[in-house]
Amino acid sequence: MSGVSHEDIAVYVCPTCGAFLQEHSPQIKSISVWEILDEDSDFPWPDYHGEVITVQDCWRAYDNRTLQNTIRSILSRMNIITEEIEASYDKADYCGISLLKPSSPRYERFAPVRFIENAGNKFVSRTEEEQRILMQKHCAQFKTDKVVCYCTGCLEGLSIGGANGIHLIDLVMNSVQEIK
Repeated sequence: MSGVSHEDIAVYVCPTCGAFLQEHSPQIKSISVWEILDEDSDFPWPDYHGEVITVQDCWRAYDNRTLQNTIRSILSRMNIITEEIEASYDKADYCGISLLKPSSPRYERFAPVRFIENAGNKFVSRTEEEQRILMQKHCAQFKTDKVVCYCTGCLEGLSIGGANGIHLIDLVMNSVQEIK
């Protein structure tokens, strides 16, 4: 990329975009919007009064411990107690139905090491019925009423599987809506 310096910073929301930035443009420092919010001491965090919510990590961020820790820090700031599943952090192997259909051509273009070479046999095409059954099986492990995620693909899969999935942005934005 021409005109990009080592001082440039790219801010991302989704784990896929973060992976694209890290592999396709490693000369640019990338940071998640969640890290920025977590460092904002004046942000009006909502209070969920100790509600217990399961965290669903995304496979696309399995090696991004900073992002994963930041998600949990934000949940703690909102007075949410996190429930962990076995496949969390570096064991995360879930991204909704996106892994149950062919990989996108953009993966090969922007992050071929992560999404092609290192993905192995992650992308396995399944019928819609098979996808629904696999999502239901995945969601059967949750012991809490709500499951929070930070990826739209994960959220879609949680919905298909019958879980009460909530994107982190929806939990965070409750405080902003109250201010209006």
